[in-house]
Amino acid sequence: MKHLLAGVAALGLLTGVAMAQGVPGSGSSTTTETSGPNGSSTTMTKQGTGWNGNAVTKQDTYKEGATGSSETNSKTETDPASGGTTTSKTTTSKPE
Repeated sequence: MKHLLAGVAALGLLTGVAMAQGVPGSGSSTTTETSGPNGSSTTMTKQGTGWNGNAVTKQDTYKEGATGSSETNSKTETDPASGGTTTSKTTTSKPE
């Protein structure tokens, strides 16, 4: 019984995390790559509809250069009913 309850709790956590992320369903995706004397950059943008019907845009940017590399992940979610927008952004840098 204890294992069953632990399994149900884990499933609930996983489902909650998936819903909270609001990963876009069907939609569009674009990738842009640039390079120059200061390094290179790749940006991937995905647009779609989240599990709750809200418009979701996710953008991942990877940069590499002589001074190091960085990764930036952002997500913007817009509620069409209220017009409210929520944006989250995380950047991780690694010096050379």
